[in-house]
Amino acid sequence: MKAKAIAHPMQALVKYHGLRDWEMRIPYHDSISVNLAAFHTVTEVEFGDFPADTAELNGVQVSGRELERILKVVDRVRQLADMDERVRIVSYNSLPPGTAKGLGFSSSAGAALATAAFKAAGLDREYGWDFRLLSRIARLLAGSACRSVVGYYARWYAGTCDEDSYAVSFSDGGNLPLGIIVIPLPAGFSTEAAHREAELSPFFQQRCITAQRRCDEVQKAIIDGDLETFGQLVEQDSLELHAVTMTGPSRLVLMTPQTLKAIRAVEMMRREGVKCYYSMQTGPTVYVNTYREDMDYVLSRLEDEGLKPMVSGVGGPARLL
Repeated sequence: MKAKAIAHPMQALVKYHGLRDWEMRIPYHDSISVNLAAFHTVTEVEFGDFPADTAELNGVQVSGRELERILKVVDRVRQLADMDERVRIVSYNSLPPGTAKGLGFSSSAGAALATAAFKAAGLDREYGWDFRLLSRIARLLAGSACRSVVGYYARWYAGTCDEDSYAVSFSDGGNLPLGIIVIPLPAGFSTEAAHREAELSPFFQQRCITAQRRCDEVQKAIIDGDLETFGQLVEQDSLELHAVTMTGPSRLVLMTPQTLKAIRAVEMMRREGVKCYYSMQTGPTVYVNTYREDMDYVLSRLEDEGLKPMVSGVGGPARLL
């Protein structure tokens, strides 16, 4: 009863902030993301006669809240499989811990965990490879994990309960074959804390309205292959996200001088006629979305600024190894 799976983290394009239901991780509005082919999490799950449930991430035993979130996924799988065997989990990311807050490894961790556990428990024999169900299971570790499961360009339908809160992939990247440059920047804060802060911002309710509407607009731009509209919408969404985070009670300013340097470089290149657009999640890390043929030039300009960018294409869904 053992299986191993790989999944890619994602760049959130229309980001969710705050959760309507923290127990089931149900958000207030839909969200959209794109998987990053260059990065991954590999997770092995084994059920058996072990003395206790254990999880190891990047060579370190997991405990506390982190283990609790992992076991939410495992418990759901055990419930579906009507089994009570203990679990042993070994997982690692393709980048060292702490390298890039905001790169989305919690999404790939949840996706790889759900996929491996689903197979190890034999649920594929009963349900087949039901990506909608897999996305619901992965969501219990991290909301963004449900989008990583289905891969490519994905939309998470917020729903109101476990059954109708799931992700669907709506484009395999052929409509908008994006070139993605990632500038990973570390930060020491809890994403969960930022989610709770955002709900207390005086601008949060308006943010929910605009983000829900923007999902339709971003999805259309992707399907139409319209990079300019796509880029403008994603930039606006990123700024709104950080504005809401900064106006909670703790006044969390998550952008750093390096973040602003990357943003200014992108704005300068755009004034020169290069089609490139920045994006941020809940953290200082910056993504630059551009045409593939412009990636080398954009990369060199960012390196000239003293930044250390990485490149990626559009990544697929979680899969077994």
